[in-house]
Amino acid sequence: MDLLIAVINALASGLIALGLLGAILSPKVHDGIVIKVGLISMMLGFGSIAMRLWDGFQGEDLVRIDRALLMICAGVAVVILGYLIRKSRNGHPLTRSTDWTDLP
Repeated sequence: MDLLIAVINALASGLIALGLLGAILSPKVHDGIVIKVGLISMMLGFGSIAMRLWDGFQGEDLVRIDRALLMICAGVAVVILGYLIRKSRNGHPLTRSTDWTDLP
């Protein structure tokens, strides 16, 4: 049962990492440099967790999983910070109207 849960979590983490990779590489996602750094951090964290869970646990892997969770949490914080910065500058005279929309 524990093996099944580990495999399901590994597959879910890998799927999330692939989804984040798609968001990073997609031109349809309007993100800036700050948000992209946060997405990359989350992708690396989820990818690392997926690889660790897929290989199985050893004693030192708990430290690596803690580091991967730190990368995920830091990525979430950076994405939220980037969104708030971008939202606060929306409508400011120094921003472009195309920051949140596609170019014509």
